[in-house]
Amino acid sequence: MSLEHYVILVVEDDPDARELMQAVLEQRGATVLTADSVATAFELFEEKRPDVIVSDIAMPEEDGFGLVKRVRALAPEKGGDKPIVALSAYAAKSDRVRALSAGFTQYLHKPVDFEELVSTIQAVTKK
Repeated sequence: MSLEHYVILVVEDDPDARELMQAVLEQRGATVLTADSVATAFELFEEKRPDVIVSDIAMPEEDGFGLVKRVRALAPEKGGDKPIVALSAYAAKSDRVRALSAGFTQYLHKPVDFEELVSTIQAVTKK
């Protein structure tokens, strides 16, 4: 499955996980932007307007819920309706419901199944 012509923002505080996701997505042809914090991610988002955000939920300082709240507060023409895929080690149904209710487009469990991640990115972006 190719991700050619996709611009993806990966938000992950763990450097190894971030680099692995970047490598896998770039192997599929995507242009990948990375951020290790919500503040950096939001700046990149406003500047580059990626097609999709893939964000860890549990991060220090500000978590993925903070990021989704910031993005969803933007008008659609500024990217407020862009898809955001949540990544989380929490597997309870209530965690998924909370994430989707907060504005995430899709919810995936860690460790990440990269085939599922790629197909999810394709599905939520409808490219």
